[in-house]
Amino acid sequence: MLTIFLSILAMLFLFGITIFVHEFGHFIVARKCGLVVETFSIGMGPALWKKEIGGVTYKIGAFPIGGYVSLPQLDPEGMEKIQGENENDRKKLPEISPWKKIAVAASGPLCNVVFGILLAWIVYIASYKLPTLKEQLPMIGVVAEDSEAYAKGIRPGDIITKVNGKPVDTWHNFLVEGLLQSGKDMQIDLSVKNADEERTLRLKTFEPGNDDATIVKGIGQAIPCLLGAVEKDSPAEKAGLKASDIVVEFNEETVRDWYHFTDIVQSATNQTVSIAVKRDGQRIETEITPEYNEKYERIMVGVGLGSFRTKPMDQVKNHAFMVFRVLKGLVTPKESGTVAKNLSGPVGIFNLLWNMIQIGFVAALSFTCMININLAILNLLPIPVLDGGHICFSLWEGITRRRVPAKVISILVQIFAVLLIGAMLLLTWRDFGRVFKKAPTEQVDKPAEKPEAADGEAAAQPSAPAAPDIATP
Repeated sequence: MLTIFLSILAMLFLFGITIFVHEFGHFIVARKCGLVVETFSIGMGPALWKKEIGGVTYKIGAFPIGGYVSLPQLDPEGMEKIQGENENDRKKLPEISPWKKIAVAASGPLCNVVFGILLAWIVYIASYKLPTLKEQLPMIGVVAEDSEAYAKGIRPGDIITKVNGKPVDTWHNFLVEGLLQSGKDMQIDLSVKNADEERTLRLKTFEPGNDDATIVKGIGQAIPCLLGAVEKDSPAEKAGLKASDIVVEFNEETVRDWYHFTDIVQSATNQTVSIAVKRDGQRIETEITPEYNEKYERIMVGVGLGSFRTKPMDQVKNHAFMVFRVLKGLVTPKESGTVAKNLSGPVGIFNLLWNMIQIGFVAALSFTCMININLAILNLLPIPVLDGGHICFSLWEGITRRRVPAKVISILVQIFAVLLIGAMLLLTWRDFGRVFKKAPTEQVDKPAEKPEAADGEAAAQPSAPAAPDIATP
């Protein structure tokens, strides 16, 4: 019970601080630019707590799905009516230059970007013991022999180049494109290449769950052969191997990935063979003698699979790519239906954040980074109810020296506010169906079991991205 309570507190804190950072950006820049601030609210709806300090009402709303800073000079008669904030006489308020309005509107998303980068650095530093992983080609590491992919000729080592004709250069991009391109018939044209040829195959897809990192049954990502724990007195320790070594060659055969390494080790029982690893950028060659383990009935060398960390700006880039790709999909007729089907609202975001907290606090911080980048980009869209809409109104005023009539702004803001609230309610209803739906009677076959360490212990999975859930906070 205590664990659940702490997880709930962590979830509310991480989501709440994201909203706070956004609204604090608006608040502090508005005060610096001389705008009147009526209310600073974290959460929406009736106030659970509120207090007036220095003419500003600070409050916590009952529904933790957003927040707002009430700025009558930026939004005359617009959202204030919906928020219930309309205390000042707009006619008596001083004029504010459009450039100051733009600064105020842009400050919220900017603070989310800065906070997202800070979180990415925290995640990176917290994983300081792990080597940094550069973006890897979307190489297939395992193919289930009973799968459609195997029957059509896909093999470990094949590199995915296109999804429905769209180029992909990382496994993360393959997941995003595959999810968006699957269409109503749940099929995609997957282009793969090996040393001999490049070919395009039509394959069935499925909606991945929390534990799946692919959308095509039977295939799994090639996992770099990074060594984690090295067991004491094992063949690996005797050979001088160390944690964070990357195995590149075994018995004069180039090692493709972790799965390939565990396979070729089986052919070298009680034989002394060559092994080459990369350590701190240098190639180190030595010899090793794998041993048969009676407990696990397999040949092992006594190592576990290690984990990588991702550079901060690569984290931010991946999050931003997903958001922009989703936005593009929403306005692309052939993709819009699939994209809309996979959108998540507040409940879906809370559910994903909850899952990340159960994995660990670093995973939760990484997901919170994604939420901040997501929130920043979406709020800059040129929609009247969002920050991007206010920027557009102010740009018009600054360029033409003619202010958009307050009634026009008010009507547009209220129309789009109703549409946005309606969309959130629809997504919330659908999210409840996803989160609380009954488990299927038949379990979907996973593309591959989690690899075992060569010493028989369960190996630590590297931080490969799970199939993306498209979130709209």
